[in-house]
Amino acid sequence: MENTEKLWTEPDETGLTTAQRCVYRIRKKAVVLYKKGHGAKEIFLATGMNSVEVLRLWNRCCATDPETGECYGFKALVPRSKIKKFIR
Repeated sequence: MENTEKLWTEPDETGLTTAQRCVYRIRKKAVVLYKKGHGAKEIFLATGMNSVEVLRLWNRCCATDPETGECYGFKALVPRSKIKKFIR
């Protein structure tokens, strides 16, 4: 795992509802613990999230925006955030 976390931008939490803010913070905590090398059991006890879900969130954070070339970072953890455009 590379040191990308410091480059990740944070979303503006003032625009989130209380429920969205809570979910975002739990997701962020899980991803940060994963990045620091904590085990699946420890992450589950701290956040209630299983390893499959944490890995999915990690991959969302590491995905790059094709238009800007930047990682989505912590913005990808916001509930109902769209990181891919719908193409029919």
